[in-house]
Amino acid sequence: MPILFKFLALCAYWIFLTRSLLMTCPWELISENLALHPPIDLSFEPTSWLAHISAYCLLGLLIQEATAHQPKLRRSLLILALIHSGACEYLQSFIPNRWPNGWDMVSNCLGLLMSLSLHKVLAAQSQIFLSRIFPKKPVA
Repeated sequence: MPILFKFLALCAYWIFLTRSLLMTCPWELISENLALHPPIDLSFEPTSWLAHISAYCLLGLLIQEATAHQPKLRRSLLILALIHSGACEYLQSFIPNRWPNGWDMVSNCLGLLMSLSLHKVLAAQSQIFLSRIFPKKPVA
């Protein structure tokens, strides 16, 4: 996949994540009806933690894919993602019906840490999968 496409996907997701974290009701991104009658109560702690872990795990995976051959940039973007997590939690204190929560930030950090391990596992599995589909021909 071209590197530009990966960076565009990363940027688009990061913007979406920021917007959803700084809205009064994140369900408004999907539809106004969902905002009035949300299918999942995100104020319930385990649901909130799972949402934060998943969101930042995906962000971490996108960062690692977009910076596959640039370890310094990868490290910088992962640190920026941690700062982003704290900044969004702080900014939620100024948004009606939202409040900062330290556990959300911990969940975000866990999601980024999980993405480091998950990326290694997925990369190894994809290599195994591709080697089965396209076996190397013996050199004559």
